[in-house]
Amino acid sequence: MSSVYSQLKTARSVTLRYTRSFSVVCLMLFCQPVLAETLFIDQYRVEARVAITPEEQHKGLQGVQALGENEGMLFIFIQKQKVCMWMKDVPIDLDVGFFDESGRLIAVRQMKAQTRNTHCSPQEIKWALEMPGGWYEKRKLREGAQLRY
Repeated sequence: MSSVYSQLKTARSVTLRYTRSFSVVCLMLFCQPVLAETLFIDQYRVEARVAITPEEQHKGLQGVQALGENEGMLFIFIQKQKVCMWMKDVPIDLDVGFFDESGRLIAVRQMKAQTRNTHCSPQEIKWALEMPGGWYEKRKLREGAQLRY
């Protein structure tokens, strides 16, 4: 009987140790902090969260209650492509700027909070930058403005 008890105790100890190790590894791999970059559009400085993976891009700014005046989210696409954005579960108005492979602004779309309308790039793009509503207009940024980071 004590042999069985000893084996069960050892098995439980090993299981707990590996379970804890597995949990730590999962946290290190899957709960990465949000990357942020300092960008410039012409002379305007922007602090942008970065969305690279499909999961990050799908979530976007959903649930974000507020952004600072020069804060946004930069979507980076591995290959240039036509992109459509929407505002499901985003509680604040946003503008999205679409940028081609050279970082040139090709279009800005205004997006209203909590809507399911799609806002598409007019051509294939490499980057999309979501900013607080009215941000591009307030700075008079038009087609041809240059994204740098």
